[in-house]
Amino acid sequence: MATSSRRTENTAARTSESRASKAAEAGTSPASPASPASSGASTSTPAPQVLPLPALTLRQVQYFVALAHSRSFTQAAQALSVTQPALTAAIRQIEFLLGGRLFERSAHRLTLTEAGITILPLAERLLNAARGTFDDMTSTFTLQAQTVRIGFIPSVAARLLPVLGSLREAHPNVRFALSDLPNSELVAALARGEIDLGVGIRDEADEAGHAANTEGFRCDDLFDDEIVLVARRDDPLASEAFVTWSQLAERDLAVFVRGNVSDSLQRTGGSHNLRLEPKYRMEYTEPLYALVRSSLALAILPKLYTLHLHDPVLVALDVVAPRVTRTVALMSLVGKERGPQVSACRDWIARHLAR
Repeated sequence: MATSSRRTENTAARTSESRASKAAEAGTSPASPASPASSGASTSTPAPQVLPLPALTLRQVQYFVALAHSRSFTQAAQALSVTQPALTAAIRQIEFLLGGRLFERSAHRLTLTEAGITILPLAERLLNAARGTFDDMTSTFTLQAQTVRIGFIPSVAARLLPVLGSLREAHPNVRFALSDLPNSELVAALARGEIDLGVGIRDEADEAGHAANTEGFRCDDLFDDEIVLVARRDDPLASEAFVTWSQLAERDLAVFVRGNVSDSLQRTGGSHNLRLEPKYRMEYTEPLYALVRSSLALAILPKLYTLHLHDPVLVALDVVAPRVTRTVALMSLVGKERGPQVSACRDWIARHLAR
């Protein structure tokens, strides 16, 4: 009888454990005979379901990005301060979780597969967003502020920075991380998640501008910036109220080496059967103006660069027939804001910079 009693107790215990295990898997707790659930009494509202996160970790994503850039297990392991076997195991785990190979391995070469090439920018965006979000989380306890990362083309600085200054006055807790970038690099940085907002050029004829008009990008047009001429005050053209492109056809022209002004010249010249090929291409404003002061060339550049031109030797002139403009736009990624400060900053810029 004692043996039979113990068997009955063991069976009941196993049954109770089984019920508890099944209840745990279902996210509930087993009801006791006296519980409200078993007696038909009302219960509290169940907690909302929490969706599970993928097994892939940020550290594993970091391993993949580091290896994709170095193309060397040895160099990547050193940069990450991990052993090479640990890195190898992590990459195998990533490939298992994602369901395919990310690297093609040979005795002397490591390359990305097509899937790896596609996944790399997504992984970079994830890491940059994670870093920015972590910075925001930690700053909550230090500065009680969120940093908004803004990239902009250099020519808009004179108009953008005062707007950001007024935003800081209205909302002292907001901080900025600012980067001046060429338009192509600005669009690429935004796509990778390295910046939250970009103020640059939306030009569908330009590769970067076309990318900014694709799905996933939000572009809010702010204003049009005219292309103008900078000449010496003693130049024959300087006595006129404006000049035409045909008057510039045989003159030596200078432009910035970066940006889309050179492309605009080619399109304008081609559509009007004019020769508008720049002879000089400068990186910075001062060498461009120095060419004009030395009577070596006329400068063609966006009007924004001439807002603070206070040189007694130089003058900025409008160019017509036709007027050539470029559209300055506020760019962001749709649904990728890291927090309300980013959205508020975007709305503030759009409201105060647009005209």
